[in-house]
Amino acid sequence: MAPAGATRPTTFGAMTPGEIVDDVLRRIAGHVERRDLDAAVALFHEDGLLVGSESWEWAEGVATIEEHLALLFARPQTYTWRDWEPLVTGTVGAVIWFISQATLVERDGAEEHLIPYRLSGVLERVADGPWLLRLFNGSEPVAGP
Repeated sequence: MAPAGATRPTTFGAMTPGEIVDDVLRRIAGHVERRDLDAAVALFHEDGLLVGSESWEWAEGVATIEEHLALLFARPQTYTWRDWEPLVTGTVGAVIWFISQATLVERDGAEEHLIPYRLSGVLERVADGPWLLRLFNGSEPVAGP
């Protein structure tokens, strides 16, 4: 954290890196829950990578990410995430990385399933444009010994 009275780097504007990550996570969670394909894909860098828990959940580049999300959105269940505290972030220049424990919310009709989850990713800001996901990973932790 910067000392009192210090100015924040212009790379982050008025938001802290943690606030930027929270904003992006809130937006992608909402877009996925509403099955808003265009809005969800727009959060990714053109060379972005989306990785999930299943072996087939690997999508590189926005065209493949769009195909992957279209398959996900075609399922009868809806998905979203919540409770991504505590959020750990780091930065280098115009790059932010994050990892957090979270909860995956899977809804199938009237049934709601809450699943322990982990979210991680890398955001990059190109010039003065929006923060875009270079990497977004969601995974279900497995019980240890």
